Amino acid sequence: MAKVLPLSEDAFESTIRENAGKIIVDFWAPWCGPCRSLGKVLDAIAAERDDISIYKINVDKCSFLAEQYDISSIPALLFFDKGKMIDLTVGMMMKQDIVAKFH
Repeated sequence: MAKVLPLSEDAFESTIRENAGKIIVDFWAPWCGPCRSLGKVLDAIAAERDDISIYKINVDKCSFLAEQYDISSIPALLFFDKGKMIDLTVGMMMKQDIVAKFH
């Protein structure tokens, strides 16, 4: 069973570059209610899908990355496929809509 893993600014680039698969990066904060709700959805996806790697970035601790990707509202999801960003979404999403980003 896969799980959602924390990701630091230092490890971000190498994690994206070295993973040739599908990646979701969740920009969140512990004080954000919608972020916690979306976190449960991402946990469910991680438990069901071995082909999608999911990482969390705390915007309070990684403000440089949030700024680099122009994240002004959270929760925000970045979608990467084969090392290239394919989409960015802001706000709550349903599980099937998240997974559909890779089809």
